[in-house]
Amino acid sequence: FSLHYLFPFLIAGLVMVHIWAFHTTGNNNPTGVEVRRGSKEEAKKDTVPFWPYYVIKDLFALAVILAVFFAIVGFMPNYLGHPDNYIEANPLATPAHIVPEWYFLPFYAILRAFTADVWAVQLVSFVTGGIVDAKFFGVLAMFGAIAVMALAPWLDTSSVRSARYRPQLKLWFWILVADFFFLMWLGAMPAEEPYASLSLVGSAYWFGYFLIILPLLGVLEKPAPQPATIEDDFDAHYGKAETPAE
Repeated sequence: FSLHYLFPFLIAGLVMVHIWAFHTTGNNNPTGVEVRRGSKEEAKKDTVPFWPYYVIKDLFALAVILAVFFAIVGFMPNYLGHPDNYIEANPLATPAHIVPEWYFLPFYAILRAFTADVWAVQLVSFVTGGIVDAKFFGVLAMFGAIAVMALAPWLDTSSVRSARYRPQLKLWFWILVADFFFLMWLGAMPAEEPYASLSLVGSAYWFGYFLIILPLLGVLEKPAPQPATIEDDFDAHYGKAETPAE
């Protein structure tokens, strides 16, 4: 309950930080190339005005999100829920199959993946003198799976910002997306074989992507040539744009 009360304030704070950063450094762009700020004319060629472009884009996204939200709330409020949540809890018995909310499922699968018979768990338990058992290891893995995403900007060693010019990164990234949904499905399954072993495989790729693949790709991958400016990239895709008269 405390987290549900706290998170809206955290989200509101992050929105304010985002707005501040947006007006300080400008909006991101698909090329990952820095905006030229040598003169107003150069900056105009590399950027578009906040109004109407970004306002209309954000309003359209908000309309789509609200349409989906009201469709689910109004017509199928139980679609993303679980029937067992309506069963009155018995304080004397643990449910045979616990299913959290859908957005927790991937990390719940990671939590359950590390059982006492996994060699990594046994090794850590031996080194720590039994302090870190399978349950504690699973909790650390679950929170580590969330924390490792925050470290991605430092784990990515490539000087190329945009995945548009990094074909190998795009391949591994889409595998990560598939792995996320794979773990989501496994989190809703019973804690038994083959789901336990499959969860271990999915967890291994999740951590492997951030801790191994990202750092190595920055060294081994040969990116495609980047445009010198954002204007050059725009011209290459859509043709030479005419500068509007003042």
